[in-house]
Amino acid sequence: MRPKRFSSIFAALAVLLLGFAVAAFLSRKQTPPEKPAMKSAAFQPVALDTVANGRVLLPFEMSGSIEALRKIEIYAEVPGIFRDASSPFREGTWFRKGETLLLLDDAVYRNSVLAEKSRLLSQLTLVLPDLIIDFPEESEKWKAYVGAFRIDSPLSPLPAPSSDRERNYLAARGIYDRFYAVRSMEETLDRYRITAPFDGQVILSALNPGTLVRTGQKIGEFSASAVYELEATVGLRDAGFLEPDSPVTLFSEDIDGTFSGVVRRVNKAISPSTQTVSVYIEVADARLRDGMFLTARQEISVDSAYVVPRRLLREENRVFVIEGSVVALRTVRVAAASGDRAAVRGLPDGSRIVLDPPGGMREGMDATPLLRRTSSGEKRK
Repeated sequence: MRPKRFSSIFAALAVLLLGFAVAAFLSRKQTPPEKPAMKSAAFQPVALDTVANGRVLLPFEMSGSIEALRKIEIYAEVPGIFRDASSPFREGTWFRKGETLLLLDDAVYRNSVLAEKSRLLSQLTLVLPDLIIDFPEESEKWKAYVGAFRIDSPLSPLPAPSSDRERNYLAARGIYDRFYAVRSMEETLDRYRITAPFDGQVILSALNPGTLVRTGQKIGEFSASAVYELEATVGLRDAGFLEPDSPVTLFSEDIDGTFSGVVRRVNKAISPSTQTVSVYIEVADARLRDGMFLTARQEISVDSAYVVPRRLLREENRVFVIEGSVVALRTVRVAAASGDRAAVRGLPDGSRIVLDPPGGMREGMDATPLLRRTSSGEKRK
């Protein structure tokens, strides 16, 4: 009985193994189902425009901060104690031309000037008797000069000599040397009183009254708040369209309205680091303040050009056009650019430019799918 049982078991195992082998063989022979082929993406018709070159106006903008055209920094030329004049030297204080801005205590130096003038008077008094004897015909003018001499008044010019002999006579006795020494001291004395060179206001006061001021120390800044200048930088290509004395319109994001300005200067030098050119615009308006940020706008005229959106430019100087039934990339020269628009040259009249090139468009591809619209479908910007 036992041998028959083992035979049955072996037979069952053999059948089972044979079934697995057949199943594996059939699975290797079976071809996997093919995936459905994806259709290639079809381009939709695009908008075209026909090139017509001519004179175009392109709005051009440049920005910068304005600065008072007449503004000075005030430095001390002499030492002394800083004192206010009739009006305090403080930011925002207005002064008329010729009014005293500030004073430096000149008591010590003024006494030195008076002492030197006294020495000059003494020297003239000593030489006067000799002049009467040696130059009797010239003595009256010297008597009048000595008689009118006032130590506490500004020094008057010496009488003009009538001959070389008279001039040399006075020079040998040190009259001219002493006179010009006193004149120089009087000029220095004037430096202790600083006056306004024009109508304006103090925009910076660096010292307080009572401060000891040293020679060369900065005291403040004074500005005429009437006319301002804006310095803007533009590219070398755009600088050629800006002419001196041409009008511009300026505006600020912080003040309503616009301001009228004039291009005064265009620098011929180029900044080595930025490769830009400085443009200086003059503007006058009571609403303006020193340091304000303004934007200047001007329409520049470009001849024999065509305006395209800057997004159409490939590699900064190529655009897609349709030539026959083929897409082509044509090289253009950007004559001027502003914002999202550019004036280009190099496209012949009648060229059809693609206004909204789809992704994947490339040079040399068939343009037939892009042209499946009537001629009325071509539209201009």
